[in-house]
Amino acid sequence: MIARFTSIGLVLAVASSAFGVTIRVPLDAPTIQIAISNAMPFDTIIVDTGTYFEAISFGGKVITVQSTNPNNPAIVAATIIDAGGLGSVVTFSGGEDQTNTILDGFTITGGTKGIEGNSSLAVIKRCVIRDNSSVGISQADGRIEDCQILNNENVGLNDCDGDIQRCLVDNNKNGGTAGCDGTIVDTIIENTRSADGTIGGTADIVRCTIRLNERYGVSGHNGTITQSLMTGNGIYGISGGSGLIDNCVIAGNGGSGFGNSSKTVLSCTVTGNRQYGFINHTGAISHVILWDNLLGPLSNSSTPLFSGTANPFFVQPGFFDQFSNMWVDGNYNLTQNSPFIDAGDPLYLNDPTAPIEDIDGNPRVVGARIDIGAYEFQAACAGQDFDGDGTFDNCDRDIDDDGILNVPDQCDFTPMGIPVNADGRPLADQNSDCVVDLLDYAEFQLSLFGPTP
Repeated sequence: MIARFTSIGLVLAVASSAFGVTIRVPLDAPTIQIAISNAMPFDTIIVDTGTYFEAISFGGKVITVQSTNPNNPAIVAATIIDAGGLGSVVTFSGGEDQTNTILDGFTITGGTKGIEGNSSLAVIKRCVIRDNSSVGISQADGRIEDCQILNNENVGLNDCDGDIQRCLVDNNKNGGTAGCDGTIVDTIIENTRSADGTIGGTADIVRCTIRLNERYGVSGHNGTITQSLMTGNGIYGISGGSGLIDNCVIAGNGGSGFGNSSKTVLSCTVTGNRQYGFINHTGAISHVILWDNLLGPLSNSSTPLFSGTANPFFVQPGFFDQFSNMWVDGNYNLTQNSPFIDAGDPLYLNDPTAPIEDIDGNPRVVGARIDIGAYEFQAACAGQDFDGDGTFDNCDRDIDDDGILNVPDQCDFTPMGIPVNADGRPLADQNSDCVVDLLDYAEFQLSLFGPTP
């Protein structure tokens, strides 16, 4: 039993109430639910490894319930709450707050639902929610971060309106996410059975990979999608919906890249789809690579601006594996011979709302004009051995982004932030070989003191 009040008196009693005590399961309480029932605001319940056959309810309490080490995947896998088919494994009442109510580091399984949020703002962290007979997480409006939502027999995350960050949503039935209206960031949504990766909602989707879902990658979504990949899905990469999609790759889908959508599409790479790049698309299309889509770039769709269908000379195109028939993603960065380098709108930078980063977070405009597609050619750091000497060094940098290694590149280091002389050569490059090294120091010494006698 936890001694909350001590003989020292009221001061410690007040401190205990303000900062909470630690309750250990099963040392101080035999079950997690008994520990929750005994807990006061700001208490922390730490649960030892083992399988706890129970369903728990927070009941609106402002407490933390965690495993012994949520950072250790082995501990998370070994700290299991199993409801045995008797309702939701974890239930929040809806009154929990977004700062001090935390569920952290459990495997949650065997329920109808894994977690019923009831619009609670509680934080759900580092949990594995798997093998439940219905939804993985429902109506949780607080942060959901670093979680795995796996193998549930209904939607992985349903009607969750908080921030979903760094999660894996894999092999759920009837949808990966559905009706979520917060943000979905740095998350993989894949292998959804009988349905789509992301269904409906207005969530801002950022730096996500939505792939290999049985039907659509994203359907009926009315928010913004940026810096994300929709690849290898069974039908369309994007189906229906409105809003903006920019700096994305839509590739290798079993149908068209986009179908029946009114989204505004900006700076995307649409390639390798088995039907069209766009079909029945009414939204604006700009700065899009439309290459190698089997039936052609467009069918009954808007006319693209600053776009093209020529070979983009990717570093490595994606392809369908001849044995599994599964899409294998490529590397869609442009190489120096691409016709889409510096081929975009010369007025792009005049638009204060235009994205300033490409899909990888690199500067969106490096050369004289924006490139077409999701990736901006980063000539100053492309890592290519232009001069063929077997080493990538400053002499290989195509500084002026013209696809040719020549004297102007060797004399223009200003974009790299290196102090230069009036002729553009680095101040420290005394022997003009494009590399600052000990030879430059020797040259500098020679200029000051002359030859050594």
